[in-house]
Amino acid sequence: MRDGAVVPLTSKAFETLLVLVRRAGSVVGKDELLRQVWPNTVVEESNLTQTIFMLRKALGDAVREHRFIVTVPKQGYCFVAEVRERPDAGEPVAGPLPLARALLGKRHTENTEAYQLCLKGRHFWEKRTAGAVEKAIRCFQQALEKDSRYAKAYAGLADCYAILSQCSRLPPSETMPKARAAAVEALRLDDSLVEAHASLALVKMLYDWDWPGAVAEFRVAVALDPGYATAHHWYGMWLVARGRFDAAIAELERAQQLEPLSLAINTDLGLVLYLARRYEDAVTQYRAAIDLDAGFTDAQMGILMAYGEMGMSCQPISEFLRAPETFTREVAATLEVAYAQSGVRGYWRAFLELAESPSSEVYSSPYVRARLYAALGDVAHALQWIETARDVRDAGLSLLRVDPGLDTLRAEPRVRAILEQVGLAD
Repeated sequence: MRDGAVVPLTSKAFETLLVLVRRAGSVVGKDELLRQVWPNTVVEESNLTQTIFMLRKALGDAVREHRFIVTVPKQGYCFVAEVRERPDAGEPVAGPLPLARALLGKRHTENTEAYQLCLKGRHFWEKRTAGAVEKAIRCFQQALEKDSRYAKAYAGLADCYAILSQCSRLPPSETMPKARAAAVEALRLDDSLVEAHASLALVKMLYDWDWPGAVAEFRVAVALDPGYATAHHWYGMWLVARGRFDAAIAELERAQQLEPLSLAINTDLGLVLYLARRYEDAVTQYRAAIDLDAGFTDAQMGILMAYGEMGMSCQPISEFLRAPETFTREVAATLEVAYAQSGVRGYWRAFLELAESPSSEVYSSPYVRARLYAALGDVAHALQWIETARDVRDAGLSLLRVDPGLDTLRAEPRVRAILEQVGLAD
């Protein structure tokens, strides 16, 4: 507690503080802290650095005046404040922050129905389809009706709104402000909530084009919980957007290790391999995603893009065109015939024709349309759709600097201007 208010801490921050308090007055080495706080887990020293930063913030330490935790260069950290025992509970107290109250300050919910609704919302969110995400939103909203201070439900809403425009016809201008508002509210209720930091980071990256602000939030999220797969997933997408392919692949592989059955993570690992020009590896990874859900269109399109870059045909295209929840039988037949007659280019032409109709079940974002027109060699329409993507702040623009499908257009003055606007110019 500080100034009469409960100060929330993450479990790792609390464990770090407990180790330091128990050794008050002595230097605790960084390696020892990493072993005790993250046992049997490989984490970077930056996680400890961020945890110490958060502890100092919670304790009220000034930037240049550390009254509680002092850094001993090249050695570790030392807790220097007076530590005394509480006479009523034998609980160690450091200045104004009773440790037990700090741990209790992290509040989720005591409402079982709200908790179950939140779990259900996460289940639907993982499917990454418009219908499923809308169901997830309703679940999180119902959870908040049960407990209006349930920070995790707000974080769930933020995640839903942050991806909704990518899988539906709703524009980012309608969904992203809602994502930001929900993430900010989640952090107001619990500023140590890893999901909310990751959500806010995604909004900053995809909608605000605030790359420094996004990476700062991603780093906080990873430091708060190195085991949160989504933080590694989305941080990897930040890295690939900047052209840091090896680091991005490492983050996505870490996310995949943590959540091996995640459809989104498996698909985006394929995307990152594609962006890194590792097309055969991308095909293998996209197939792994399709094995999880043969009807997931992002993985389907990804594998076709990778085959296209290799100048090869994707023979079993009918397998996923006919998968449940992909397309109606009529649409699937149209696309299959187009592919059989003219290969990938014929497929993309048919796909674009279907997507032009507002009532069509086939949908593609402005950025995806730009990629498809570029693949067809239609530079004029490709440039037109890239500018439309910029105008609506399409999330796909985060890949403009590295997308192989747009290599032929990147030198165009109009594209270079957009790269500058998005913050991705060399």
